[in-house]
Amino acid sequence: MKPIAQVTSYPYGISSPDAVDHLRAAGFEVRLSPHERKHTTEETAALLGDVDVLLAGTEPLTAETLAAGLPRLKHVARVGVGLDGLDLAFCKANGIAVTYTPDAPARSVVEQVFGLLISLSRRLVEAHEGLRRGEWNRLTGVLWEGKTLGILGCGRIGKQVALIAHAFRMKVIAHDIDEDLEWAAANDVTYCSLDELLKQSDALTIHLPLTDETDHIMDAQRLRQLKTGAFVLNTCRGEVLDEDELLACLQDGHIAGAALDVYHKEPYTGPLAQLPNVFLCCHQGSCSHDGRYLMEVGSADNAIKWQTGASISADNCVFIPE
Repeated sequence: MKPIAQVTSYPYGISSPDAVDHLRAAGFEVRLSPHERKHTTEETAALLGDVDVLLAGTEPLTAETLAAGLPRLKHVARVGVGLDGLDLAFCKANGIAVTYTPDAPARSVVEQVFGLLISLSRRLVEAHEGLRRGEWNRLTGVLWEGKTLGILGCGRIGKQVALIAHAFRMKVIAHDIDEDLEWAAANDVTYCSLDELLKQSDALTIHLPLTDETDHIMDAQRLRQLKTGAFVLNTCRGEVLDEDELLACLQDGHIAGAALDVYHKEPYTGPLAQLPNVFLCCHQGSCSHDGRYLMEVGSADNAIKWQTGASISADNCVFIPE
């Protein structure tokens, strides 16, 4: 009997069939998402009754959802990075391996950050939309040379953001609970307290995992600590940022502009979409063809290695049962 791989991540195999072909060549029966969007918990649970490995996206994987796959489900292969929404304690208690592909989406997000920063601060979308209406508006924006970029969360993505910021001749400061002092010294990055980060940053870019500690870390008090006229970018998880207070700060001019790729509730339909100094994307930081390819092929590779007993890279392992 073939092992069954259920894919709930979407899109999967659209840019390239390689990941699906790789799984099939290894003997898997592959079932793709029947919904072509982010699944609800009930929709995922309904697919898991006879599944050996789940190739999951960012959809919530609660204990109740995962229980629908027992006793056969033995592996959750996350397509990408980020474990919020996954009940890891349930996986550990029930011997379900958890893997992910943390490096695969990083560069796509990094490049998006600078696309957002320049588009927002130079008011490119406003100019573009105006020209489509027949208006010739030569809008003035911000030059980033000599300005300070604050990085909240300086891990895989934050470190790459820092390196590109130097190409713009920006000053780079960072806050992280795990300071890599050797790397910072070698790359001209200064670690500081969160209070100092907010006070000094001309632009703040957030790259945090969603945990109990980071949930609403950028609350009303901290958003008001930002210097007047700062820009805010969030491409990690919507819940790290208080959307209501961000709206107020944008409306009263305390924050000059915001660029968001993630939201408390997705798809986003809230009032931030009505402000001219806000640039919104659709949780697409990882959505380059190249980055998506690496995520999909990496998750397929993790699934195959787990099924065959081959060694999985330690960087890709979240939990492996003994």
